[in-house]
Formats: sequence, C-alpha cells, structure tokens
Amino acid sequence: MSSPNKLALSVLTLCIGQQLYAAETATAASASLYVKETPPTAVFDKITVTSESKTGTVLAQKISEMPAVTQVIYQQDIEQQVTGSRMTSDILAQLVPSLGTGSGSTSNYGTTMRGRPVQYLLNGVPLTGSRSLSRELNSIDPSQIERIEVLSGSTSIYGAGAAGGLINIVTKSYSEEGLTGQTRLGVNSNRDFESDSFGYHVGQSIGYSSEKAYGRLDVDWESKGGKFDSHGNRVSPDIFQTDQQDTDSISINANLGAYLTDTQSINLAATYYEDEQDTDYGFDYGPGLSVLFGAKPSLKAIKGVKLDDQPRTEKTTVNLNYNNSDVMGSNLSITGYYRNEEGRYYPSGKQVAGYNLVAQSEADIDVSGVRAVMQTDTEVGGRDTLFSYGVDFEREKSEQTYYGQDFMTVYASNGLVYKPNGIGYNAGPKTTTDKLGVFINTDVDLSDKWHGSAGVRYQELEAETDAFIPMYEQVKAENEPTYQAGVVAAGEADHNKTLFNLGTSYQITPKDLIFANYSQGFTTADVQRALRDVKKGYVVNADNVQPITIDNYELGWQGNYGDTQAKLAGFYNESDKTIQFTKDYTVEVTDTDERVYGAEASLSHNLSKDWQIGGTASYTRGQFKNEGDWVELDATRITPLKGTAYVQYNFDGGSNLRLQALAIDGTDKAYKEQTAIDPKSNAQPVTGYATVDLLGQVQLGKGRLDYGVYNLLNKDYLSVYHQTTYSDGNRLPAAGTNYGISYTIDY
Repeated sequence: MSSPNKLALSVLTLCIGQQLYAAETATAASASLYVKETPPTAVFDKITVTSESKTGTVLAQKISEMPAVTQVIYQQDIEQQVTGSRMTSDILAQLVPSLGTGSGSTSNYGTTMRGRPVQYLLNGVPLTGSRSLSRELNSIDPSQIERIEVLSGSTSIYGAGAAGGLINIVTKSYSEEGLTGQTRLGVNSNRDFESDSFGYHVGQSIGYSSEKAYGRLDVDWESKGGKFDSHGNRVSPDIFQTDQQDTDSISINANLGAYLTDTQSINLAATYYEDEQDTDYGFDYGPGLSVLFGAKPSLKAIKGVKLDDQPRTEKTTVNLNYNNSDVMGSNLSITGYYRNEEGRYYPSGKQVAGYNLVAQSEADIDVSGVRAVMQTDTEVGGRDTLFSYGVDFEREKSEQTYYGQDFMTVYASNGLVYKPNGIGYNAGPKTTTDKLGVFINTDVDLSDKWHGSAGVRYQELEAETDAFIPMYEQVKAENEPTYQAGVVAAGEADHNKTLFNLGTSYQITPKDLIFANYSQGFTTADVQRALRDVKKGYVVNADNVQPITIDNYELGWQGNYGDTQAKLAGFYNESDKTIQFTKDYTVEVTDTDERVYGAEASLSHNLSKDWQIGGTASYTRGQFKNEGDWVELDATRITPLKGTAYVQYNFDGGSNLRLQALAIDGTDKAYKEQTAIDPKSNAQPVTGYATVDLLGQVQLGKGRLDYGVYNLLNKDYLSVYHQTTYSDGNRLPAAGTNYGISYTIDY
C-alpha cells in the first residue's frame, strides 16, 4: 500500500475513533458550542429573514421572494466543507448542482452556471464587472462566510452580468448578546505532512451585540504549502491564471450596525483580502525555452525561480446601507458601495507581431455604485402584493499593463530568472464603464396556493476607452526601427436594453410545488480584454463592441415529503451572439445563434434520526450555429455531466461523519465537432473522473474539532479547467490526498 493510502487509512481510523469517543462522552455543554444537529443538505431552499436583519445584499428583492430556483448554503454547511486548504470554489462545486467544478488554481475562469457567466457579489457588492480577473471566489476566507445565496438562471432584476445566475457571499455580521469571541487554528498537508506541503491557518473573531448596536471583526491568516499530485510529485505552477502554492493570505471582515429608531437602521460592511505567492519553483520551459517554440512541456516544477514580484491578489470592499421600514408605508433601502481589486499574474512567454516576448500582467479595477430600492406591501384586488422598484448606478474603471522582462535573461535561465526591462505594454485601453438601471417588479399571491411575479428593467451601458497604442504596434515598432507604431483612438460604445421577467409557482398539493420562469439577462464582452489584440486604426464604437441578451426559460418541481426533500428543474436559454476565445487566446464576439439546455436535480433523505443520504445531478448541453448546423460548445462554457452524493451519520451531541463524492463525465463531442470545422480550434476532450472525501466534526467539552481527508482514494486526475484551457503547459494534475484538521472554540 502506498504511503498516502496508508496515511489516509490511519486518519480514517483516528476519525472514527474520535467520533465514537465524542458519542460516548457528549455532555450538556452550551448549545452555542455545537453545530446544529440538522444535517447539511444540498437541497434548494429559501432565505428567511426579518425586516431588521442584515441580508448582506443590495439587490432589488430577496431571493426568497422569487419563484425562481434558489439555494442557500448556510454557515453549518460551509464549516463542514472548509477544513484544510479548501477554497470557496470547492464548496460551491460540491453543493451547487448547476455550477461548474473548481479549477484547482486561483482562478474561477471557465466556471459557468447553466452554460453562462455568473454574477458574484460579496455582501451585495458586485465582484464581477465588465472587466473580470476571474478571481471573484478568491475574495474572502471561507471561515468568515455566514451564508451563500444562489439564484440559477439569468434575471432582469439584477442588471448586466447575471446571465447564468447570481451568487451572493454574505459575511458574518452578528454575534450573541454582549462581548463574544472565537479562535480558529488549523493545519493541512497533501504529502504526509512533510514540511514543503505543510500549511496552517490562524483566525480570531470578536463581536459585540446589544439592543441598539452590533459589531464584529474577523481576521484570518493562512499559509499554504506546495501542491503534490497523487504520485507525490510537486505540481508545476499555473503560469496562465496562477495558483495558491506557497502563498500567504490575510482576510479581514468588519461589520458595524446600529438601530437608529424603531424603523431605521444603518450598516457598514467592509472586507480586505490579500494573498501573495513566495515560491522557489517555476515552470519547466526546457532548454532554450523550447516549450515556447512548440516543444511538449515536461510539466515538472523546477526549483530555482527568481522573481521579485510574484503573483498576488488584493481586494477591498465597502458597503454602507441605510434602511427605513416606514417611509409612507414602504421600506426604503439605500446602499453605496466601493470595490478595488489589484491582480498580478505569473510572467508568460508569447509571440506578438512575430517576435518573442516575456511579460508579466498586472491589473487594477475600481468600482463604485449606489442603489436605492423601495418595497411596498399592499393589496391589489384583495390579493397580497409586493412592489419592488428603484434605480441603480455603477461606474467601473479598469486598466491592465504587461511589464516586459529581459528576454535574454529568461532565455539563459530556461525560464527561471526574471528581470524587468522597464518597458510597459498596453493590455487594452484604460476603460470606464457606466451602468444605469431603472426597475420595477411585482410579486402577488394570486391565491393561497398560486404565486406570480413580473418585472421590467431598463438598462443603459456606456463604455468609454482612452486612446492607446496596442501591444502589437508597440512590439513591432520596438523590433523594427522603421515602423511607426499606430494608435487606436479613444472611443465610446453606448447600449440600452429593456429586459423582462415573468414567473409563477403553484402549490399543487401540501407537499408538491411546481414553478415556471422566463427572464432576460444582459451581458457584454470584456471590452478591455477584447481590444487587447487589435491593431492601429481600429474604431471603438457600438457596432463592434456589442452586448449579448439571453432569454432564459425554466420549469421545475419541488417536493417536501417529511424525511425526503427533492427538486428537479429543466432549463433552456438562447442568445443571438456568442463570445469565443481563439487558438491564440484573442476574444471574439460572434454574431451567431447559441442555445444551452439541460436539467438539474437534488435529493436528500433522512434514513433515521442519525443517518442521511443525498446527492445532486446536473446535465447541460450547448451549441452554437455554424453555417446552418448546430455545433457543440466546449467545456470552457459547458460543464460536463456532474453528480455528487453523500452519506452522513450524526452523533448525539452534534458530532458528525460524512462521506461525499463528486463525479464528472468524460466527453469529446465538442472537440470532434469543432476540430472537424477548424483543425486549429482550441476545443479539448474531457476525461471523466470521480473523487471521494471524508469529513467530520467532533464536539469537545471545550470547542469543536473539524477534519477532512480530500481525494481520499488518491485519484490521479486533471480538473476540467486544466484539461480544456490554454495550451499543453496547463495540463497540470490535481492534488493527491489532502488532509486538514482544525480546532474552533467560542467564548
């Protein structure tokens, strides 16, 4: 038996022994030390909040008030999944049926919901903008999350960006009355706890709550070690989207709130997150950078890298909300928000204008906005009716620069030593995007069993770009003294769209509910990214920077049969345009029809008061039209057939033991169809895989012990992201068996 498997077996034996001990010695300790005995489920649910509680969202409607497919992942479920070096993307992949799997890197690039982009928010502050660094889920330590709200499918209520759905991450804000605290300690490793893979986590929370005010501060610091595959070999760095190996991070969540009167409250939520890599290992470019010239990479991690400015992420969000529940009989909510995001990537080599170039990308994004919403409860024709109406405005400023590296230094070191050459290249123009929306939505109880919802939104979107010299022009002029670099003039693209949504649900029996929805989503290509590769003379206007409107339809059923809860939904969405990445990674908005369809399901069943089983499944297909024929979309857009399953035992006193699995089906349909049309297509086949995890929580006399053994069977596989994106240099294996253990105490 291999060493990882021996250790996994030892940990499994230890965990079961701990659980049996916990069951035998359970005491009547304070309930605040225990997780809820209700076992976590992946069944879609509704948010239930009082008018005074902080929803963590600045949206027009609470998700609970919509007849669409909704899901809430509560703190209890999150705590069970986060032990070790797990990221928010890992939690969502396990618990949200329609969302793609995690990449295993820093990025959530290619992670779609129902084949469309997802709008991520943090306490209602949009993390997904017109310019995306694909690091939305790398924004907060998971231990600071109170709940995650999920809305599948496009929606007109939330404006541009929510084409595939919306995921709002709500951080912790409350504590018990008086002064409270919590301390968190954890360690993890994926190589038998050897020093180079060892990671650890330290967190501290302090909170205060009274009748008039509340506050909370969470600070978490984490250090992650190297990542090793199922054979014990260190995984090479992800040079395209970066990874989390040898990375230190700090995450701060602060929340202050006050009840000004019986009807008025104010809340300030702020977060700060920073991580930075500090590794000695680099990508193996081969002798003379042969990989850049077509050689197949070894995918080995090579020690000896010298890079002063290593990959990093820094994010700040601030959200100030004023709420008055009695403004002429209506509820008024006004929210202002701000987000800053800075990201730095690993240096990469490429050919531009026929010349070799090694450069490191850095981006800076600033977003500020305001949203005012009124909600009026009334009766219309004797039926309870809720009107939600308001206006929102957002301004986003973004810029990105490639900083050149001395090519001969990189060449002589086979890609291990980097020295800036002082030259900056434009990765697209500086861009300012303004979004203005006006909306109204009506929810009405047509009877005691029948609910309806209808809304309309008018959306304006204006993108202004500064004049800039494209990278192609810069590199060509740098290498050809007689060539005069050309300029792309400043430009503007204005668009507007009226969007509609209509939904209904009907309680056909006390245990069965059916629902149907139609909604429209509105999204745009990443303007700055799309203009990165243009040449001089390109004209930026509304004709060549076009938005995409998505029509979304869904039909579903939800059942609650006491010990059994189930949900089934079918969906179909379509658009008349599609965004595609070409073989050389340029972006194109193609004027062609596109359709995505599928079904998703979830089920949980209590076998007894102690045992629970359940699972989810999601099937998605998508095609675009090419010369009259439908051609399959690849896995960068469409998640292959995905299923999850779990079995859980709950001990008396709050301890539990859970075995869970996640499986992805293989497919080569898109690869075959797209390469038949274009042999240079970047579509790739997907090889299926399945992983198994063991999780547990042990309630102690003082505090709680959490543990996790991820990829329990030490499966050798590549994530969907690493199978399908970029070039052969990104075909990196996933981590082998990973172990984590943590201790949490409240006081």
